[in-house]
Amino acid sequence: MDRKFLLRPFTLEDTIHVVELINADSLQTLGYPRAVVDGVGNLRMARYIPPSSEKVVVVNSKDEEVIGFACLADKENSIVAEVSGAVHPVYWGQGIGGSILNWAEERAKELSASTTEGVRTVVQANLFETELRAIKLFADSGYEKVREWVHMEINLDGQFSTPALPDNMTLREMDLDNDWDIVGPALDEAFADHWGTIPQGAVKEVEEDETDEEESPSDESFSNAAGHCFIVLDGEKVAGGILCNAKLVERNDTGRVGSVFVCPEYRKRGLGQILMNTAFNAFFLKGIHRIILDTDTQSFTQAPKFYLNLGMRPYRHEFLYEKEIRFGREVRRLTPS
Repeated sequence: MDRKFLLRPFTLEDTIHVVELINADSLQTLGYPRAVVDGVGNLRMARYIPPSSEKVVVVNSKDEEVIGFACLADKENSIVAEVSGAVHPVYWGQGIGGSILNWAEERAKELSASTTEGVRTVVQANLFETELRAIKLFADSGYEKVREWVHMEINLDGQFSTPALPDNMTLREMDLDNDWDIVGPALDEAFADHWGTIPQGAVKEVEEDETDEEESPSDESFSNAAGHCFIVLDGEKVAGGILCNAKLVERNDTGRVGSVFVCPEYRKRGLGQILMNTAFNAFFLKGIHRIILDTDTQSFTQAPKFYLNLGMRPYRHEFLYEKEIRFGREVRRLTPS
């Protein structure tokens, strides 16, 4: 990196400056902000950043102005690392993005050393179709586009009629504090046949660091929203569910379907439509009329067709770029069964 700039670890004092530079970048490339300081002073981006992500900033060595930011999320037992970041538009074209990318790749290599020997590892980035400079940077750095996501929206003008549940099934609001023990396994089962999933037992589990750390405060208002998440039960078994957010970073008039899932044995029985209509009605009754979601354009379960049939329509596209970090055996599910 040019001596005029310095890359260092992110600190909480950097938060407001990082939000300003991310939004300066995104207003240029996307036309809307992508970051806020949340209710407890933490950085909150439109794309979720796991708390364990490594974060760095680039500062101007003359006055320590924060001009670049990046984070790296260790995913899937270090088989996948996801990088994201931004550079203030004033400093575009000065090699800062490339330096951030080099940092992310070096850290991804170090992380991959902890996973099962002989397994292929990669680093990924999600880029919107309008982020042309970033797309060129990643392509020039050896990344390939491996997947495309379509973002869809619907503007509600009334409540939806909800089809009757199949016999012996019930639908209720999810208890966000106490239902994860039954919802978690159902989510895993439902998404086991999706692109990029790693089958259970395919690699060794990386032991988590269990050193005692003081739990930092969190603002849950951007997370799954009470009154907007529902599950369908077959007796005591979760057959499907839907998880939604009622507060978003990008716009304050919009709700989001984060995940809708139906376990394989319960598909083709109308549960997906029941769950979506239930969520739409919950949003409408709370005065939230624009609802969004994103889905894999090549979904193995033909998800885009399902959402189109519900009246949703595409409004933007996002590309997944990927680069191999360590050659080896591919353990992710990349083709239909």
